[in-house]
Amino acid sequence: MKITTRIKPFRGTYYNPSKFKSLSNVSCPPYDVINPAKLAMLRKKSPYNFTNIILADRGDYKTVGKRFDNWLREKILIDDDKESFYLYEQKFTCDKKTYRRFGLLSLLEMKSSIFPHEHTLTKPKQDRKRIIETVKANLDPIFVIVPKPVKALRYAYTKYSKKKPFFKFRDCDGNANILWKIQEHGEIKKIRAAIEKSNLVIADGHHRFEVANDYYKRNKNKFGDLNYVLAYVTDAQPGLVILPTHRVIKMRATGAQILESLGEYFSTAEISEGRLNNALKHKNNNFEFALYHHKKFYFLKLKKRSFTDKIDADPAYKKLDTFLLHQFVLPLLSGEGEIQYTHSIREAKKISGADKFAFILKPVSLATIFEIADKGYRFPQKSTYFQPKVFSGIILRRFRT
Repeated sequence: MKITTRIKPFRGTYYNPSKFKSLSNVSCPPYDVINPAKLAMLRKKSPYNFTNIILADRGDYKTVGKRFDNWLREKILIDDDKESFYLYEQKFTCDKKTYRRFGLLSLLEMKSSIFPHEHTLTKPKQDRKRIIETVKANLDPIFVIVPKPVKALRYAYTKYSKKKPFFKFRDCDGNANILWKIQEHGEIKKIRAAIEKSNLVIADGHHRFEVANDYYKRNKNKFGDLNYVLAYVTDAQPGLVILPTHRVIKMRATGAQILESLGEYFSTAEISEGRLNNALKHKNNNFEFALYHHKKFYFLKLKKRSFTDKIDADPAYKKLDTFLLHQFVLPLLSGEGEIQYTHSIREAKKISGADKFAFILKPVSLATIFEIADKGYRFPQKSTYFQPKVFSGIILRRFRT
């Protein structure tokens, strides 16, 4: 297969450094992970918090457009005077371990060899479509991964991490965010050449990618480089931390009835939360998950892999716990109402309350994501969550004629 990935530097738009010495009070997480409580907290930090641009209160997109234009006119947001790659690092803690993840904010051609890995929902796409039409900009990057180490990217990180950054701040989640500009032509050329030899996998931002591609098809003659989208490009590195996405569902049956139904296919045992946490970290090829109900955890292991033979799907899918949960486990049970999702066992316990069941899953491996995406398949919704999200309000990309 011929690789056609193309990235390029661009003139980013960002908060005016002469007005904002730090982005701590104005940056925010991506639109799709901001709940009402977090939104209220972020809005209190500054009247210029980026949530005022990426979220339209009560569907008032017109006000968002006017506000965005005002911020540009008042030089709250300014344009870079030179095309750049923006080297972006995040330092964070997960499960008491400290990680760092770095990548490039660049423009990525949408005809490139990009493999989405997850199905998308209609409602978020409609909202993002209204936003992009209003502001005529990519406000958030999509998050893409080169499924192998990129030496040129790592060389650039080693070099620039010793230099004074353009921006450095702690976000509302306590993580360090550091940004450098790469503007030297020779370095840009080397990075482009290295990344352009690779396929890419979309880790996050599937809705944004599809909306940007749709906008390009409808407006291709109005702006330059509209076939490119703002993207955060990283490679396979230890800082690519993936969290599981647990499911909480209301069931018609009792806990005893559910365990009896599943007992034909799974070994079941009550387990403490401490032992469960260790069990979930154990990597093997067996399908295992936990069930939480009425303050008790139960650990379930599939007795025989052959039980899943009746599922008509590629073997790669059968390595995916979310797929097996939805295609094998849940059809055995009688759920009702909408499924609720969370990445935290503590929150799953809280949501489950007295009448719901929490299905606690292991995180999907990076290798499985690459394998499924490379085959052109897509994951069930809410299968992956890369921690942390790439923050919003650091660099955006305006469309230009």
